[in-house]
Amino acid sequence: ARAAATTPWARAAATTPPSLAEILARCAPPLPQTTLEEDGETTVETGSSGRPPRPPTPPPGLKRPRDEAPPATEAPDFEAAAAYGGSRPGFVFKTGDKGLGYYKDTVAPPKKKKKKKAVSFKPTEQTVDATATVSRVCDVLAAALRTPAAAAKKGPKALAMLTTIAAMPGGVTDGTAPLYMDALRLFAKNGAIPDGLAAPLGDLVEALGKADRTCFAIDDRVRVATWRLSCKTARVLRETDDTYDFCAQMKRVSRAIAALEPDASDAACERRDAVVHCLRSAWPAYESKKWAKTPVEAAVLACAEKRHVFDENQRRRIDRLTTQVKGRQRGLCKVETETYREAESTFHPVRDVRRKAE
Repeated sequence: ARAAATTPWARAAATTPPSLAEILARCAPPLPQTTLEEDGETTVETGSSGRPPRPPTPPPGLKRPRDEAPPATEAPDFEAAAAYGGSRPGFVFKTGDKGLGYYKDTVAPPKKKKKKKAVSFKPTEQTVDATATVSRVCDVLAAALRTPAAAAKKGPKALAMLTTIAAMPGGVTDGTAPLYMDALRLFAKNGAIPDGLAAPLGDLVEALGKADRTCFAIDDRVRVATWRLSCKTARVLRETDDTYDFCAQMKRVSRAIAALEPDASDAACERRDAVVHCLRSAWPAYESKKWAKTPVEAAVLACAEKRHVFDENQRRRIDRLTTQVKGRQRGLCKVETETYREAESTFHPVRDVRRKAE
C-alpha cells in the first residue's frame, strides 16, 4: 500500500481536479435562516457553510441603528485594602468611615491654566482720513450742543476724540485746522461752557496749542492761544495743589502779559480778558498758599505797568488786585506793638515799687 501510494498513478488520483458540481456547491450562498418551533423550543438552522446568515440590508434612505453600548458601570466609592497597593487613578488610600482602603477622590483636580497668546507689539500702519473723521465728529458735537442732555452725554466723548486726533502725528493739517476752529466757535457762541465740558475742552485747546502753528491762520493762532489761557491755564491755576504746575502756568500768563500791545481788535480784547481771568483764578491760591504769592504778585504788578492797554472794565479789576497786593506788601513790613499800660493800673508791676519808694 505504501508503495502504491507513492506510485505516479496514486499521485495523479490525489491531484485530480474537482468536478463542476463540487465547485458550484462550494460557491453557493448560504441558505437563509429559518426558525422552527418544536415543543416550545426555537432552533436556528444555518446554511451549508455552518455560519449564521448576515442581517438583512436596510432599504436605501434608512440608516442601520447603532448598537447601543452597554451602560457603564460606576466604580465603587470604596475598596477595602489591608495595605497600600500602589496609586490608583481617582482613588485615595486612607482610613475613613468605612475603614482602611481606597476611597474615591472627591476633590476636583486643578484646572489647567490656558496659555496666554503672545502679544505682538509691532506697530501697524493704518490709514485714516483725518479730515472726514474730524468733520463727522464736529457734526456730532454741533448736534449735541443744542440740548443740555445731549451735551452732557455726547459732548465729552466727541471732545475726547477730537483731542486724540489732534495729538496724533498728522492730526492737524491745513484741511482739519478750520474744522477744529469751527468746533471751538460753537462754545464761543454759547457764551458759557456746559457742565462737564470744561476739562475736555481745555484738553482739546491744549492739544491744538501744541500742534503745528503753520496750519492755522494768524487770527486763529491768537484765538487758540487765548482759549488756551482761559480754558486750560485758568483751570489749572484754580484746581492744582502742585507748586511746579502752578508756577509753570503763571509763567505762561506772564509771557502773555509781556506780549500785550494796544489793539482794538476783538481777538486782542479776548486775550486781555483771558489774562484777567487767569489772575482772578490764581487769587484764591495767593490768599491761602505762601508759595503762590511771588508769581501772582509779579503778574499783577506787570499788568499794572501795562494798565493803559486794557479797557475801562479791565482796568477796574486790575486796580482792585493791585491795591490788595500792595496792601499785603505793606502789611509784611508793619511791626505790631503792644499797648502800654498806665502806672495806676492794678495789673502794672511798677505800682507797688513806686509806693515803697514814697
